[in-house]
Amino acid sequence: MKTSSTNLPRISLFLALLVLLSGCSTTRTMIPIPSLYTETATPLFDELAPALKGNRLSILYATDRLPEQQKSEKPTSYGSQRSPSGALGVAEVRIENGAAQSKQGARPAIVIESVEELVRFPATPYLYRVGDRGRIEIEPGVAAELEQTKAQAREEILKRLALTPRKEVFLDVHGVGTAFDDAVLSLAEFWHFMGREGIPIAYTWPAGSKGLIFYTVDRESGEFTVLHLKQLLRFLAETPEIERIHITAHSRGTDVALTALRELVIEARAKGLDPRKVLKIENLVLAAADMDVEVEMQRVVGEAMGPAFGRVTIYTNAEDRALAVAKSLFSSRQRLGTLTPSELTERQREFVRRSANLDVIVYQGSGGGFFKHGYYDDPAVSSDVVMLLRYGWRPGEGERRGLERLEENIWRLDDAYWANDRR
Repeated sequence: MKTSSTNLPRISLFLALLVLLSGCSTTRTMIPIPSLYTETATPLFDELAPALKGNRLSILYATDRLPEQQKSEKPTSYGSQRSPSGALGVAEVRIENGAAQSKQGARPAIVIESVEELVRFPATPYLYRVGDRGRIEIEPGVAAELEQTKAQAREEILKRLALTPRKEVFLDVHGVGTAFDDAVLSLAEFWHFMGREGIPIAYTWPAGSKGLIFYTVDRESGEFTVLHLKQLLRFLAETPEIERIHITAHSRGTDVALTALRELVIEARAKGLDPRKVLKIENLVLAAADMDVEVEMQRVVGEAMGPAFGRVTIYTNAEDRALAVAKSLFSSRQRLGTLTPSELTERQREFVRRSANLDVIVYQGSGGGFFKHGYYDDPAVSSDVVMLLRYGWRPGEGERRGLERLEENIWRLDDAYWANDRR
């Protein structure tokens, strides 16, 4: 059924309420401790370098938000406006009450103490000239500036790689209605429960605009950011000291990430290269994906993107009310983030069956708040993500034995996860 114009104000109000209820602030309470650490003897931390201990965390961020700049000072925060140049910086985060390494007790507050921009890249699009045989050559001055800023960024990456035995990057891409601070804090608490391994990078694009049409404004900002995300992913993949890259994305961030990756996969194959080796993407995790399934089948599956990654994990929830609004707004037949096995066509089932590195996790729990959209904070869901990214367990392996198989590579995750038969 198509969405009439009289329904649009109601949908906009509903989406605006979603943002108000989700909240955006520099201080918030940490997510509940993942069940992996409360239901099993799995250690939260192994040996940590002294710089990684305590109740403070350094979180790298990459952004193309326009800085909210004070007079004669470097940016200390960023808004929802777009910047033609990307930046790399560090946010210092504090977990209050000295609970940084505790697996017990009340949920502490987590707060951003400071933000420091470290590198500002040249503005895009780059000035260029057309050389022999149509070869595109960036203007020498721009190319020199780009190399200088990439060298500065690489120095920051290497400094942090030296602190951890895992030479890997954990990159998170948020959805609409998300402020800069919220994006950083979300990754900080997740990285904490990942045992503070590898390098966390919050990719925070110009979302969080105000007004009743914030969803459409943020959606176009998601299209704007693709070029900068591609440049970041290419830079990380070209850093030889980085061995693997893990990408998590939520809501509209899933489309942002997949669009950038799609173009990089096509680029690699056009050069006769294997994108699996070139891009180093070990895990791609898509939660509450705000994407039309038919569009995804044409643009993603149609380009055979699956083999370009080590593993793809999709979390769905049929009760996701935010995606129900998006489905109505776009007259979509299916949204990827609400898909259940019963909704799959036979052709879609065949593609799922043939995707040996794909797992679909159907969430049927009580988490996610009123809109059932933020269920990744559920202790069972966050545990499942940690078990995938930190330990590399596939469904049915290790402590992921609580997942119930629905079909060949489709699994159910519910409130009884840790009570399920774990033989």
